[in-house]
Amino acid sequence: ALPISQRQFVQGLPVPFMAASKECKWPKEAFRAGNAGVLLVGFSARHGNAPAVLLGGRFYVGKKTYAYTDFGGGVDHKKGETPQEGAYRELAEELLSQDEEAAKLTAEKLCAATASRLVGGRPFVHKKSYAMFIAPAEVVVETLRLTPAEGETAIDHLFESATRNSELTSLALVSIEELLRGAAEDGKLRPLSVRCLDGDMARSSEEISLRGVLTGTGGSVFTVKSTLEAFAMSDSVQIRQRWDYPQPTQAPPALAAKDDAHGDVPDAAMPKQRRWGRQCAAPDSLSAVPEPLSKSMQSSSSASTCSTTAPLPNTRNALLTRPAGMSGQGRAQYVFDMETGDPDDVLTLLFLCSHPDVELRAVTITPGSSEQVALVRWLLQKMNMGHVRLGAQEWPANAQKAVPLNTGFYRSFGRSPNGVPACEVAAELLLECCDERTTLVTGGPLHNLGAALGSHDFRLGRWVAQGGFAGEGVVPREAQMDKFKGKKVCSTWNFCGHIPAAERALASEAISRKICVSKNVCHAVYYDSAWHDALGLAARQEDTRTPGGTRALAFRMMHDAMDEYLRHKPGGKKLHDPLALAVALDESVCELAEVHLFCQKGQWGSVLSPGSNTFISVAYDASKFQAALLG
Repeated sequence: ALPISQRQFVQGLPVPFMAASKECKWPKEAFRAGNAGVLLVGFSARHGNAPAVLLGGRFYVGKKTYAYTDFGGGVDHKKGETPQEGAYRELAEELLSQDEEAAKLTAEKLCAATASRLVGGRPFVHKKSYAMFIAPAEVVVETLRLTPAEGETAIDHLFESATRNSELTSLALVSIEELLRGAAEDGKLRPLSVRCLDGDMARSSEEISLRGVLTGTGGSVFTVKSTLEAFAMSDSVQIRQRWDYPQPTQAPPALAAKDDAHGDVPDAAMPKQRRWGRQCAAPDSLSAVPEPLSKSMQSSSSASTCSTTAPLPNTRNALLTRPAGMSGQGRAQYVFDMETGDPDDVLTLLFLCSHPDVELRAVTITPGSSEQVALVRWLLQKMNMGHVRLGAQEWPANAQKAVPLNTGFYRSFGRSPNGVPACEVAAELLLECCDERTTLVTGGPLHNLGAALGSHDFRLGRWVAQGGFAGEGVVPREAQMDKFKGKKVCSTWNFCGHIPAAERALASEAISRKICVSKNVCHAVYYDSAWHDALGLAARQEDTRTPGGTRALAFRMMHDAMDEYLRHKPGGKKLHDPLALAVALDESVCELAEVHLFCQKGQWGSVLSPGSNTFISVAYDASKFQAALLG
């Protein structure tokens, strides 16, 4: 077998890298591109073995903005320079502060060393003009004979050893998960670490901006999205052992082994046990799904206010201060369609499972890998909800798909590769579990809802989506977040994840009421230390009221997992999906405007449209948000 340094990971499984002798299989544009760059990747021991990228920052005079990007620039074809040579020359000049002649010599060494070790096995070409070489930091460190300090991996060492030059005034170490999220949304990232090389301490290190060419569905990060996801699933322990680097006291989980024909994950392949164990047994007895309860729609006239912005004027008849919400005797019927792109999907699931006013009928997953299914099944079993139906997108078509679940947060939970509930095809499950009395909360790209809408029999009482954007013309200028000032459209992860499905759902007459909890509000909502304390208090109160109860258990599980998260990201976590759930539970949590949503060149926007019966968030009430989930 090849050493780990000469393997790449596709769908979570190791396969050989493309050898240097097979460069003829590289994309033709990779030999002709006028610009080229290197994206350095590795596992940061200083940040809990997080899969990470290294980005360089500087002020761009033309754009009058400070931004971060990979290491690259123009290729000097007139002097016979190849894109590969140009990319590594730029890396040496920018990251290593070498002059042109020294950088060319370094580039020769790195070209030879990395040709057979590129992540993805080849360069990637963005818009036929920019060749991207994803290089393991370990290969760079070995080739240049650099020596990491104790407790450092290669990417940590490169981050710590860089010096200022005309093209580099700061460095950022960013988790791959955060890079993919930020690039797909507004280009804003919360880095693992930032090094200011020019002494400008006034510049924010809590939130940084990507250079525009990296962002959106047309950006360079999107070009390599699946390759970065696969790298993040690789085995960081084996990689560090291959390069003889110090190991942290706690090792990350091993690679998920390939599932069998039914998509079940062998127990030995699952992550190591953390606070909540590996797997729970199936419940001794399964209670039947309760009969649907009749719900009536009621309106309330009390106004909501936003704790982070000025109160919104209520003079336009299209702006509703408290649109109708679900109420009535008994519990309300819910279905949750989720992904596992970041922690707030799991938080939302646990809030749903434990809420006394919710009858959770089904959970569907996108894209639906075997490990995603095993994680959600484990959570349902832990909540004693084996009767809740479980579905995955086109199951089992995506069972082998690589979906990163190896961060500290996800290792706080176990996996159940077998048992109840059995996994079903998500679209068929939505068709059977949704009706005129059901609320569907969606927290991911709309593959499953889009497929279900292909049936003429599909009906849904209310759809609450985390997605969409409300900007200029809908949100008053004084209430707009600075990052969205004056914007009418913006890319959004969930709706951009399957634009045709989003358009179909928004236009569907089979859905009675539609509410979009949009990024213009979600980006103001954070799980921070104050929220963490409030959740801890709620957990203790539930333990006192109902010792050993489901709600107390759910709160403690969330609190412990977020302990792990906040240790590595003390700045907190945006709460997208939990805000959508809170609005589903109490629509007065957000101030809503009645709109028409549209997609324009891959970005979403909205215009006021009285009578559309489609609503979007323009502000939120922080106290009501917390009360809806913890009260």
